[in-house]
Amino acid sequence: MRRDPIALDIPSVPPLTRAQMTNVIERNGGDIPRTPLGWAKFYNGGTIDKYGSRLYRLNEAVVDDYVTLSYAAPGDLRAPAGTSYEYRWSIEDDRGDLNGEGFTSRLVVSSTDLIDEFIAAMPSPDNPAYFAGAAATAKANPDRYLLAWDFFCLFERSWFLFGMEEMLCEMLDNPDRVKRLLRAFTDYHKVVIDRYAEVGADGYFTSDDLAGQDDLLFSAALFRDMYLPYYEELADHCHKRGMHFWFHSDGAIDRIIPDLVAIGVDTLHPLQGPPMDLPSLAAAYGKDITFHVGIDIQYLLPTGTPEDVAAGTRRLMDICDSSEGGCLLAASNGIMPETPLENIEAFLRTALTYGAERRGL
Repeated sequence: MRRDPIALDIPSVPPLTRAQMTNVIERNGGDIPRTPLGWAKFYNGGTIDKYGSRLYRLNEAVVDDYVTLSYAAPGDLRAPAGTSYEYRWSIEDDRGDLNGEGFTSRLVVSSTDLIDEFIAAMPSPDNPAYFAGAAATAKANPDRYLLAWDFFCLFERSWFLFGMEEMLCEMLDNPDRVKRLLRAFTDYHKVVIDRYAEVGADGYFTSDDLAGQDDLLFSAALFRDMYLPYYEELADHCHKRGMHFWFHSDGAIDRIIPDLVAIGVDTLHPLQGPPMDLPSLAAAYGKDITFHVGIDIQYLLPTGTPEDVAAGTRRLMDICDSSEGGCLLAASNGIMPETPLENIEAFLRTALTYGAERRGL
């Protein structure tokens, strides 16, 4: 009879405390009982539909080592319920065709020629009501590490609103106009950081997918000129408010990791390997940045055996974790429905236990 993968022994362990998580992120050493997990239970919607209650019960057995905070962000074409009409990204009427377009080509704003008009009408998140849920979650978890989410930062937000091809062309044809847009987005996110700091967040997590499988989506020189100064401003703002700066980018971003280290990024997700050379990156930067490292969801999880997955998870931790900390375990992206449930269980169980074993606990 085929075994039920969620009937295997998942040890019951308490989540790490705020102090323990801080030791990991700041690579302080000391009280770190195991390698923390965060965003490890990250699934494609089809995976949730496929496994249903079995996946839910597995998730319930596996700890999360940070508590996620969220806020009421602006809508794309329509403001969220309970907010003002203007609390949306669009400055035009709903054309009714957004969901019929490809993800990288659909336009919330119809033309980059409207950038300055868009900036003048940008929504403001400076309303405590938008952060009421975050405040309640923070109050209910006084000893836990509180991670504030605010995805779609600069590049992602730009192309999601104006179109991928349109923004890549705009970056070359009208760089000053793009920088005005990035300036406005940076100011927006600084307000979000301030409001999250007021409710007690310990870290701020944002995202910009800057690369494909093999390299950056645009030149490193353009990245350094156009985006890096604003990321540095956001990292500095987080640090001034007593928060860590967490950053996500899919793809092969190894050429700009030295830049992210230099501006003070505290935690980087997901460090996809493949395509990146994790041993070399860990040797070069592991003492300077914490790797929120993701298990391979393209090859290892869907095609390996449970034993392969357990061995691959241990290898990630051997490469990236140390007695000082500097490593959290995650999925590199949404785990796909072709992934056997046995492999998901093997990843989560190994991620939960092996860090303690390496520490002799």
